[in-house]
Amino acid sequence: MLQSYPTKNGTGISIFGNFAELNFLYDTIHHFAETLDETKNNIQKAQSNLLMNFAYEVRKASYGNRLTEKFTYSGDNTEHTLYGFQLVWTDVLIFINVLRFNAGFIQSDKLQQAILYNLEYTVEASLFDYDSEGANHIKNYIGHGINITDEFAFIIYQALHIKYVTMKSGKTRFRKIPHLLDGHFSSWKEEYKNIIASFRISAKQQNCEVTDLGFSEFPEIVW
Repeated sequence: MLQSYPTKNGTGISIFGNFAELNFLYDTIHHFAETLDETKNNIQKAQSNLLMNFAYEVRKASYGNRLTEKFTYSGDNTEHTLYGFQLVWTDVLIFINVLRFNAGFIQSDKLQQAILYNLEYTVEASLFDYDSEGANHIKNYIGHGINITDEFAFIIYQALHIKYVTMKSGKTRFRKIPHLLDGHFSSWKEEYKNIIASFRISAKQQNCEVTDLGFSEFPEIVW
């Protein structure tokens, strides 16, 4: 069973599992990602890129290249070595939304559904572990509430990641997550319109499509 806890500064979540659990999560992400045809349309391309970013972190963790910690379970005094990875809150919420959206169209078995529910459960638990007041609102974005059918979803995710990471850490930032997600992914919001307008200017300057844009530098994360 996946385990997790919020990071010290409330920037995100640390998720842990044994090799089998992480490997199965990785396979489940790929199960959905492999049905997406990047050449078909920009929406599927964006979703594929998002899932590949998620899968990359899970794979690295399963090899022990991210985090390693000892955990004990209730009623069991034996220490278990688990491997983990960290994700910014906004990132993990977006990833889960992509998974759940595609799970609604693509056939999956009970074990795949189980790992998705386990992921959602542990993320929600860690939200409340960090700040129950903020979590009461943020939990509504676990698995739904984010428009990941936007063709610009991948670059929006990058822009939101940078914005959140560079904000002053703490519960005030954490409680702004619903506002940030709505502002970046709701096409009728003024913030969204301004973001896309800036992307279009950059695309014109670089003589490319907005969906070909990407950030080359990301700020250091203070977890």
